[in-house]
Amino acid sequence: MAGKKTQRRRRKGTARKKRRRGERSWLPKLIGAGLIAGALIVLGTYAYFSRDLPSVATLRDYRPPQTTRVYDRHGKVLGEIFTERRTVIPMSQVPRNVVLSVLAAEDADFYEHEGLDYYGILRAVGRDIMEGRAAQGGSTITQQVVKLMLLTPERTISRKLRELILARRLENELTKDEILHLYLNNVNFGHGRYGVQEAARYYFEKNASELTLAEATLLAGIPQAPSRLSPRRNLEAARRRQRYVLAQLEDKREVYWPDLSKEAIAAARDAKVEPVPLSEGSGAAPEVLTIARRVLRDAAGEEALGAGGYKVHTSIDLSLQRKARAALQRGLSAIDARQGYVGPIRKKRRRGPKATPPTESLRMGRTYFARVTGVDAEDEQIRLDVAGHGAILSMRDAARHNPERLDAKRFAKKGDLFPVSIAQFGSEEDPAVARLERGPEGAVVVIDPRTRAVLAMIGGFAARSGFNRASQAIRQPGSTFKPVVYARAIQSRKFTAASLVVDAPAVYDEWKPRNYEQWNYQGAVRLRQALARSINMVAIRVVEDVGVQDVAQFARQNGITTKLEEDMALALGASGVRPIELTNAYATFAAGGRWAPTRLVTRIVAPDGAEIPLTPQEPSRDVMDPSEAYIMTSMLRSVVTEGTGMPAQRLERPVVGKTGTSNEARDAWFIGYSPSVVAGVWVGFDDQRSLGKRETGTRTALPIWIEVMGAADQSPSDTDFAMPSGVIRTRIDPSSGLLAYPGQEDAIDEVFLSGTAPVEVARPPDVADPNLFMMEQFDEEGESASSDGAKLPREERVLGGMAAP
Repeated sequence: MAGKKTQRRRRKGTARKKRRRGERSWLPKLIGAGLIAGALIVLGTYAYFSRDLPSVATLRDYRPPQTTRVYDRHGKVLGEIFTERRTVIPMSQVPRNVVLSVLAAEDADFYEHEGLDYYGILRAVGRDIMEGRAAQGGSTITQQVVKLMLLTPERTISRKLRELILARRLENELTKDEILHLYLNNVNFGHGRYGVQEAARYYFEKNASELTLAEATLLAGIPQAPSRLSPRRNLEAARRRQRYVLAQLEDKREVYWPDLSKEAIAAARDAKVEPVPLSEGSGAAPEVLTIARRVLRDAAGEEALGAGGYKVHTSIDLSLQRKARAALQRGLSAIDARQGYVGPIRKKRRRGPKATPPTESLRMGRTYFARVTGVDAEDEQIRLDVAGHGAILSMRDAARHNPERLDAKRFAKKGDLFPVSIAQFGSEEDPAVARLERGPEGAVVVIDPRTRAVLAMIGGFAARSGFNRASQAIRQPGSTFKPVVYARAIQSRKFTAASLVVDAPAVYDEWKPRNYEQWNYQGAVRLRQALARSINMVAIRVVEDVGVQDVAQFARQNGITTKLEEDMALALGASGVRPIELTNAYATFAAGGRWAPTRLVTRIVAPDGAEIPLTPQEPSRDVMDPSEAYIMTSMLRSVVTEGTGMPAQRLERPVVGKTGTSNEARDAWFIGYSPSVVAGVWVGFDDQRSLGKRETGTRTALPIWIEVMGAADQSPSDTDFAMPSGVIRTRIDPSSGLLAYPGQEDAIDEVFLSGTAPVEVARPPDVADPNLFMMEQFDEEGESASSDGAKLPREERVLGGMAAP
């Protein structure tokens, strides 16, 4: 019995052992199967997320877009052209304190790991799982390079897995220094600045190689959150981040960078660095940047604009550019004050403009009279109905016409009218953005007549890109065109500065031109006087004698490219011209008769240092002899000494010029020059409205010109115009234009081209003219008459425009 029990126990024990051995034999298999499954999952995941990944090898030849800089004549930055603001520099130009600061801020173990921080990854994955999304960082510099340059910025777990795969590949493809070089030249430092060189220039106006440790640690803290940690936006937050970077430098100094002394770190901690004020060149010359962009595209191709890295040198003087715009702004603001161009238009009874009728669509470049529909006091915006379309006007953009700095609620009321243009089209969700056009606009051009370098170019009141009135506006020049007429007359030898021409009413094919002072006709006047006093009828008679086509051709030779109507109204500047072209035509007089195209871009240097040839310009040409040009300059001098330009005398230096006012005072001009500088000023509304009562070239444009010339001409004040050969100076009788009689007390000096001076001597007043007796014997058929039939005394008769011999 006992034996049987013993056997049963043995059998049960043997069975249990077999079961345990069976269980132990399955455990390794199960673990092995799990490992294989895990490996397959990892491999599958790796294979899945490795699909269509970009090649890290492309980063060896990566050429990111860089910033193209535009410089003035003195090497100051006028502005930048870019898709991304970036200037790539080699590692040799990155100082060690910048490298250490970036490593301390972003990845102290960078030179130790193989692209991944596994502890950081586990920490990030844990938080990602808790959040259900990619919410935590944990990226090494290598991973950040991948994210910046190879992947999209989306925050998803799948994108993170691709980032890990590419980070390991990148470490196998590039050296640590090459990866760090990519990071330092591509990371965002805020305000659209990419790379450490752009950051150094923007925040401290120096190169990266010149950064101190204090400056480097302040910059190194920015990439974590460029908007929040920008020292320009939040200096205190930036300094807190800087203190963290300095603490990291100190904590890890002995392990990673023992060459960095504690004293240097302490000194950086004590230094209170902050960004320098923004450069004065920022936004000063948008007109120049637009032209520089076009010239760069023409010279180097469209791809040059995207690639960037070029240096475009111009003839602009940044200081003068700023002063010229300030002068224009003061001049236009003075007109605003005189004419009441402030606030909205409130109709008085039935007078005044009406709202623009509804149109199917809005367009830029047109002025609309918009009605106020409401005011948004919180956002400081005015809601408008612009020809049936909704628009908003920001109070910030209305500052020029809001001298009392009223808020939106007090500035405008429902039903008020504003003249506006469209700055930005609207959409179904957002209204259009309007720009206030309450006051007039203007343009200023300053040229060196010897080189035709453009020293300043102002296209409007505000420094913003868009319509450049200096080079694009086509406006009636009024009397500023008369010097072109008289220059051709002098050149033709039909006229001299002393020629007598009749100032009297006349009719030409039902057109009855008038002088500005319609009641005042002066009879026969010398050509010099006619120019100084801006007498219209004399200019018309000169064109009639010289020939309209002849004058138009001369204007084209002088660089006027706009269409000139070949009729008698050309004499009064009825055909539109561009301000820069007419100003350059005056530069021909100042340069002794030689026309040349204006030059603004002087040199383009490619990123590799090679100079890019500029597109050839039209060749220079002689339009007048130096002697002819000098006669014209001398006549224009009388405009300043005794005519419409007399206020220019307060410059207290030899200057010449001409005023101009078009019909109904739609345009006001003054163009003039000294021996070394030519300047032109135009003022008017873009939509051809009248500037207002009593606004003329003398009152409106000349004060601006005087201020601009005072800033532009730094030559000695006694520098005068040199008289060339081929010109003679002689004394004449001011009444007849003939040679002065001996002892004549009121005789004046006059200049003539050689061979054109009068040879007849004027008679003293006490000597009778024998021709008078004969004239009295003639009947009416034999008497001389003006073009409208008026009888004229002998001294007013003109033969070919010159005093009768």
